[in-house]
Amino acid sequence: MRHWRLDDGTGAGVADKKRSYLDTPGYTAFLGVVALWAAASSGNEPYVRVLAGVSAAAAALHLGFVLFRRARDRRSAAGR
Repeated sequence: MRHWRLDDGTGAGVADKKRSYLDTPGYTAFLGVVALWAAASSGNEPYVRVLAGVSAAAAALHLGFVLFRRARDRRSAAGR
């Protein structure tokens, strides 16, 4: 498991916070692929495919926001 240091803005780490794989972009992408696979599968009931499609769209949107925030944070850190 990775350990990340939280920063309170002073440059000193506040505390060590353990992050699990559940809040990583890779896991979000994995959820989106699984939901898209379920939506495209003709073996599932129509309501399952619709809900899986909505879940895939939500995962893709969330992944986009996460990657946008990450890029913005990197740009702001490089500008300091």
